[in-house]
Amino acid sequence: METKVTRADGFTYITYREDKRPLKLAPYIIDSQAADAYLDTIIGYVIRAANKPHHLAKMEPAKFWALLERLATMFCKDYAPTRQHGLTKPEVRGAIYFVLLAGIQAGEWPVEFKTSSGTFVRYGRRAD
Repeated sequence: METKVTRADGFTYITYREDKRPLKLAPYIIDSQAADAYLDTIIGYVIRAANKPHHLAKMEPAKFWALLERLATMFCKDYAPTRQHGLTKPEVRGAIYFVLLAGIQAGEWPVEFKTSSGTFVRYGRRAD
């Protein structure tokens, strides 16, 4: 199956397998020093738990999305971001996708991650 990306209600939905629910991603908004610091926790976790970026770049799309979901699930289980910091799983997925994509684009884990209005991690205010 070809990966299908749709956007609705501020979320991005990734359908990568017919027998799986679409992944729901949301931007991780850095709106405080605490949110900025917590992003470092997510980045560190992904770097420790994921394959090297050059291996990620060779993954089939379905395996890549399954890895992203596995990392998000394990992170949420280990760190309880909703209870501890008010982050939803779609926001965690968005941050993890941001880190994985930055690593793939750079060919290694970057020292500095660049954000913009088009990335899944951005500065601004949450739309609560």
